[in-house]
Amino acid sequence: MKHSVSLRRRVAIWLLPSLLLLLLINAALSYLGALDAVNRAYDRSLTASIKSIAERVHSLEGNIAVDVPYSAFDAFEGGVQERIFYAVIGPDGALITGYEALKPPGGLIPDGPPRIVDGQFQNENVRIGAMKKRLYDPALTGGDAATIIFAETTESRLALARVLFADSLQRQVLLVIFGTVILAFALTTAFKPLLKLRDTIRQRDEADLTPIAHTDVPSEVRPLIDAINHHTDRLSTMMAARRRLLADAAHQIRTPLAVLSTQIEYGQRQSEASEIQHTFKSLLGTIHSTRRMADQLLALSHAESLEQSPRDRTAVDMHQLAKEVCLEQAPLALQKRIELAFEGDGEAMVRGNGQMLRELISNLLDNAIRYSPPETQVVVATGCLNGVVALSVCDEGPGISPAERDKVFQRFYRILGQGTAPGSGLGLAIVQEIVSSHGGQITLDQTSAAGGLTILVEFPQHRPGAPR
Repeated sequence: MKHSVSLRRRVAIWLLPSLLLLLLINAALSYLGALDAVNRAYDRSLTASIKSIAERVHSLEGNIAVDVPYSAFDAFEGGVQERIFYAVIGPDGALITGYEALKPPGGLIPDGPPRIVDGQFQNENVRIGAMKKRLYDPALTGGDAATIIFAETTESRLALARVLFADSLQRQVLLVIFGTVILAFALTTAFKPLLKLRDTIRQRDEADLTPIAHTDVPSEVRPLIDAINHHTDRLSTMMAARRRLLADAAHQIRTPLAVLSTQIEYGQRQSEASEIQHTFKSLLGTIHSTRRMADQLLALSHAESLEQSPRDRTAVDMHQLAKEVCLEQAPLALQKRIELAFEGDGEAMVRGNGQMLRELISNLLDNAIRYSPPETQVVVATGCLNGVVALSVCDEGPGISPAERDKVFQRFYRILGQGTAPGSGLGLAIVQEIVSSHGGQITLDQTSAAGGLTILVEFPQHRPGAPR
């Protein structure tokens, strides 16, 4: 079984590596920034040295004289020993003084600002600066500008940059550690209401289905609490319905069991074969009635569970389904000399549970046939109109008065004066549950002025390809 990761761990997994990555990026940028700041500071001294040498370069009648001042090297005397290199090159490219292999960077302009770049000299990393000084001597050949080059090694620069970087990195690490501590404290504080809610739910009695309070619960969790409360309310409703069903079923089953006991006791006292045969016939009738009640109780339970958990639903053609049920019930109608008619044309598609919809039609048609007198007619019709699939069952029986129409959907309710037809009072209760679970509606009306009952059931039409 795969263990779920806690929300705190997920937040830590996302935040801590991100903080470390940001620390690395910021450290690299900090080092580059420190090195740039050190270069700018040292480059001022390098520029001053180049300019001080340039001031001592003169030309007279084609002879260039250079007097390198000691002040050009004063700025580089410090605790860290650096190697200094310089060169002065004449307009014709000939070395006047300094290191011959020291070359200036490109892009120099006479009397322009010094240009400083990183480079290599004698297998060492150096910082090279150079500028061109114009010499106003007509006797010069090859040009009128001398090039002054000054270079130094970078050990002291790098050492200072590392010191600045270390100080900066130390502060950043402390900030990250401090931020991590604050984050851990914030997560612990933020999840305290959830842990309290967890403990409250764990301590509840197993039969306690009251709603969970929203007190001290973060607003982000309230939709989850609402969903849990909604689900709990549905469970409470379902359990209450189950308890009512069990209580009603226990009460109703007592009657046929008492009848069975009486019939058996009566049969035991009989000696004539005809009386015993009559007793067995009565027993069989009671058993059939009790079995039908048990079947209807199972159907009612299935219908209620379908409403709570709408699974296994497919496209069902009510026209074809009603036609099949009419063919199944035709022998019962013929036995009672009732004309059974079916009307409908084309598909009447709904999305639902085919077994339960068949049970719905069977109960409606069975009630119509049972309560209709001989030599009458029962009509079953299907059709579609404006996105609604309709199923109607019309009979010419005694009907149901308007005062009783809301009560007949209650379990085990039977109308007084109609006790001649065997039944348990569960048929229309089952129909109501199935209609409700499929998002439909059911209405009762009088068939004609002479009486009768018309039951109309309407469902949303299912169109292939449409959203469920």
